[in-house]
Amino acid sequence: MSARNVVIAFLLLVVGLVVGCAPDIDTQLVQASRKGQGSRVRTLLEAGADAGATTRSGWAALVYAAARGEAETVNALVNAGASVDRSHRDGDRGWTPLMYAAKGGHIITAQVLLEAGANVNAERNGMTALKTAILQGHLEMVRLLEKSGATTR
Repeated sequence: MSARNVVIAFLLLVVGLVVGCAPDIDTQLVQASRKGQGSRVRTLLEAGADAGATTRSGWAALVYAAARGEAETVNALVNAGASVDRSHRDGDRGWTPLMYAAKGGHIITAQVLLEAGANVNAERNGMTALKTAILQGHLEMVRLLEKSGATTR
């Protein structure tokens, strides 16, 4: 085999490995949400990524975006069909996107979720978005949640 053919074979092997290891479009969407890459999220959604995509352990792209306070990304995911009340774990044992937005004091993100129909009183393991906002001292968030019908039960 000539040196040229060896080089070509090596390059084809490398390209094959890179293509074979590239994550699928849904995995890329979750990773982009986790990293705060809103424009990439929108591009992936336009390319057909599933807005409800999750990691193997159940972490949804929407949960990551809400926790980061990425209101535009949250809006894009919701408009593409992501479930606003899906928790970060299977069986609704984990927090909802609204709870994460409340924890971070992300007002605009919380407004987007509430306007999309998020359950303001969803409870997970005794915690609600309102209780979370109170514990974190996010008074503006507390006011928003109470105005939206949140109660401490």
